[in-house]
Amino acid sequence: MADRKYKKIDNYKALASEDPVSGSVFLDQVLERFDIDLKNPVTQIIVRWKDFAGSAIAEHSVCEKYSDGVLYIICDHPSRTSYIRMNSSEIIKRIKGVYPEVDLKKIVTRTRTRRTT
Repeated sequence: MADRKYKKIDNYKALASEDPVSGSVFLDQVLERFDIDLKNPVTQIIVRWKDFAGSAIAEHSVCEKYSDGVLYIICDHPSRTSYIRMNSSEIIKRIKGVYPEVDLKKIVTRTRTRRTT
């Protein structure tokens, strides 16, 4: 079989060619590259998930995305998934208390277990 050369395609624009002078400049470049706006309330909900869910639950869960009033959460164990489902109205109240402009209607959870090989 003939060897094929594959190019790695990066669909994002390149970071600045010079080395960043500080960590904040580098962070700004990365956030811009991936089109992440930290001033967006939805982004803040994802970043501050620990504040809304509590540290014990946040250590075992992560916000996957927000779409059309639904916040999607991935948990590493079914018990965490159940806990978030049972307390979703409380978590939604906490989120709306801080970000009333976000039209959060419900939280959808799923479990993703770690694979062991």
